[in-house]
Amino acid sequence: MPVVDMSDNQPTQDAGNGNGAAKPSRQPFFSRLRVRLLALVSLAILPALGLVLYTAIDQRRQAAVEAIASAQRIVRIAAAAQKQYIETSRQLLLTLAQLREVRPDRAEEAEALFRTLLPVHAIYANIGAIDAEGYVFASAVPTTNRVYLGDRSYFIRARETQKFAVGDFQTGRITGKATLNMAHPIRGRSSGQFHGVVFVALDLNWLNQLAAKAELPDGSTFTVIDRNANILVRYSIPESDRSWVGESLKANSRIVEFLNRGGDSSGVSAGLDGVKRLYTSTPLNRTLGIADAHVIVGIPVQVAYEAANHTLAQNLIILGIVSLLAMAAAWISSDAFVLRHVRGLVTAAKKMRMGNLSARSGVEHGPGEIGELARSFDEMAAALEQQVAELRKAEEDLKELNEDLEKRVIDRTLELKRSNEDLEQFAYVASHDLQEPLRMITNYLQLLRQRYKDQLDTNAHDFIGFALDGSKRMNQLIHDLLAYSRVGTHGKELVVTECGQALADALANLTVAIEESKAEITHDPLPSVVGDEVQLTQLFQNLIGNAVKFRGDVPPKIHVGVQRKGNDWEFTVRDNGIGIAEQDFQRIFIVFQRLHSREKYPGTGIGLSVCKKIVERHGGRIWVESKVGRGTTFHFTIPVLAGA
Repeated sequence: MPVVDMSDNQPTQDAGNGNGAAKPSRQPFFSRLRVRLLALVSLAILPALGLVLYTAIDQRRQAAVEAIASAQRIVRIAAAAQKQYIETSRQLLLTLAQLREVRPDRAEEAEALFRTLLPVHAIYANIGAIDAEGYVFASAVPTTNRVYLGDRSYFIRARETQKFAVGDFQTGRITGKATLNMAHPIRGRSSGQFHGVVFVALDLNWLNQLAAKAELPDGSTFTVIDRNANILVRYSIPESDRSWVGESLKANSRIVEFLNRGGDSSGVSAGLDGVKRLYTSTPLNRTLGIADAHVIVGIPVQVAYEAANHTLAQNLIILGIVSLLAMAAAWISSDAFVLRHVRGLVTAAKKMRMGNLSARSGVEHGPGEIGELARSFDEMAAALEQQVAELRKAEEDLKELNEDLEKRVIDRTLELKRSNEDLEQFAYVASHDLQEPLRMITNYLQLLRQRYKDQLDTNAHDFIGFALDGSKRMNQLIHDLLAYSRVGTHGKELVVTECGQALADALANLTVAIEESKAEITHDPLPSVVGDEVQLTQLFQNLIGNAVKFRGDVPPKIHVGVQRKGNDWEFTVRDNGIGIAEQDFQRIFIVFQRLHSREKYPGTGIGLSVCKKIVERHGGRIWVESKVGRGTTFHFTIPVLAGA
């Protein structure tokens, strides 16, 4: 069949001439090839960006390490300097304690000596002496009233130990300055009697001087906090409007926890002024290694990371410029080398979609992927043009065949339906009609045995018994076959039925068998379903009857259970009988199939076939689980009531 070229007499999406042609749909942004090329360029830049960020993080880490190391050097210098000052003070006090002038009875001479020494030892805020009762009897710093210092820790320790003692960090009562006081006992030369102590007050201002010489960066702080969370020294660069000295930080749980922990520590935290800093601290120890105060140096995070942040910004700017140049190159080159050819392929594809199978790409069939793609496209278009012509011819032939096949299927379906109905009717009629001659045979055999029993020998009586037994089995077989055929043709209309009532009726029908076997039967509360009550009764009766019949040496225990699974009720009939071999699971549901001899277990082999047919009529399925000698469980399903 010839192919019609529709490119000249029908509008296309590429016409754009206002003659009613369809407008092209807006293309999603990320579906564009050029955008995807730019995305690939961006992905190629990501490793470089990751390297820049990693370098910045490493530089910041290194800067933090260096800043903390610098601060640690300062606090360690402070700790070492204090240790040296304590040793110097010990030697000075030992010397003063041995002088004759330093006695309570020579207070004026002692005070004159102290005033002479104080300017020489500028690190001290005061030099003085306390009598045995705890009152100052000489002081380099003048006092207006009699001052009691007997409650100070350095006095108490020196009196109790009779040795050099270091007190707590404190604010002096005479000087009003933050000091660390040390004392040495004054004893009589011959008697060794305790006359008091000579003390020095180490001015903590030396820590401010140390911080000033350390040349800390702007925003840094140098703080000394005693063990009671009181600020003794606070030095900041530049100087703060608030001194903080003398203020208590007991309300700050983080500070209190830090002081209780003791030891050297470092970390990042917000300072008293809210500025985030890198902090490091070390304890200032008194004698016996007791941590009585902490020197804390804080360097602003922003200052510590300034060099790393500058390098990061510089690298990001350079990377951004390189990225923009790369994207611009990709934008321009993508049109020249890729998009122009792709547009030719797209245009040809659109024409083919509109029915013009003679359309071609117009792209040169050169080397490279684009050229290969154009060649493949054009070859495909030519092959498609030929195949469409052949396909149309084949479609017409196939349409004729399908119409003929459809007619045959309908006829065959109707024929099968009629055949199934005839078979069911035949089974019913045949089984029903066979009962009458069978009853006649049975009756005449019984008459024969009654009237001529004295004239017949033993063999004749046995033969008549065999005939009657066969007639009885034949009657049961016909009765079961009739029941099997009636499931699909003579069942009642399916209505809402109580399964509990159907089970009760089945148990009533099996009363004799249950009592003889001493069977114990239990059941769950059973639901209502859409079904035939007579057939459901027969279903339960057959399954429970089988459980009673095929029992073991112990009385049967049978349980009827149910649970909902999706849109179905799944019923189970479980027993403790002889069980069924796995290879016989499917066989037991086939008509006339028996697993045991009639002498051991009577029956016709139709009961489970009837059960299967009843379940299928109710829209469910039936199966079995069992192990030989371990009992059997029959499962069957019935749909749940609509709306339940």
